[in-house]
Amino acid sequence: MPPVVRRATDADRPAWDAFVASRREADLLQSWVWGECTALAGEPPARIVLDDEGTIRGVAQALMRPAGFGRQVAYVAHGPIWERSAANADQLLTWMLHGLRLLANEERALVVKVDPRAEPGDSTDFAALAEAQNLRRAPDLQAPTTRIIDLLDGAGALEASWHADARRLSRRAEREGTQVTISRQPDAAEIGILHDLLTRTAEHGGGFRVRSSEFLARLAAGFAASHGWYLGIARVDGEPIAAMAFPRLGDRAYYLYGALLRDERYKHHYAAHVVMAEMLRTLAADGCRTVDMWGVVEPDDVRADPAWKGFSDFKRTFGGTPLRHPGLFDLVTDPFWYWVREMRAKLFNRVPDA
Repeated sequence: MPPVVRRATDADRPAWDAFVASRREADLLQSWVWGECTALAGEPPARIVLDDEGTIRGVAQALMRPAGFGRQVAYVAHGPIWERSAANADQLLTWMLHGLRLLANEERALVVKVDPRAEPGDSTDFAALAEAQNLRRAPDLQAPTTRIIDLLDGAGALEASWHADARRLSRRAEREGTQVTISRQPDAAEIGILHDLLTRTAEHGGGFRVRSSEFLARLAAGFAASHGWYLGIARVDGEPIAAMAFPRLGDRAYYLYGALLRDERYKHHYAAHVVMAEMLRTLAADGCRTVDMWGVVEPDDVRADPAWKGFSDFKRTFGGTPLRHPGLFDLVTDPFWYWVREMRAKLFNRVPDA
């Protein structure tokens, strides 16, 4: 019998997260806890699984966003995920997309936006698969490029893979008295520090959305329950000046959030460098094998957003293998309202978001 595509239930959660953690091209935006968190922000998840007689062979978590006209947009952030290495991988994807069409009809979604990830060495040609399924290329909503860091031995070999500036500045930070703590528990006070630093960084021109304290607290609690929460904070004389959050799934962690206090008093404390260095060492010591730096543009990428240059320059000093993802594709499920939405966007001279 072929696999069955069905709605996921709470009973599927352990198997769901185990499947996501087992797939190298998967990441935390398809984790169950991420859907729980986005529900707080008005983006409730709708989940389907590809069930092969009790074995999960594919999952898709769609975040439902209002699109006007009584319709929605279903955004499968960094997914779907399916067994790309299987002999019938193309057929598995076909079943997953069929399930997403049915989901869209049930949820009155005019389009399902699919955004699968890549993995170094992955030979999957998703653009060809998308064309075969009549998917439309769409403007990216997530970073199209990143770097994957191999944590190696977590010590000498790891540091040798960094640029000389990363080694030099992280060591200088220690000499300047910058102290780092790595929290593994969802401590309310430290999550408050993370939220405050993120807010201040965004106000200084960071250009990113700051999630609520409640969102961050639920995220930390969800990942800490599986020993996958890492929050690094740098302090000088007790004053928090930098923070980074690295949730972990399986043997990969993700540089999800980072913030640095812009204050001339702390210019030479190089807090971001020392937090990153200590975080990578800690993750390696805990058995983590790789880190996704979550959005890095390369110097020769003519398609890159210039606003990404600063933090990309910083991230690249810690090495890693460049990786480009397939991109975003639209599975149009309601052609009329999809066209109306496109025309409205053109009328107001903007790109339709998810």
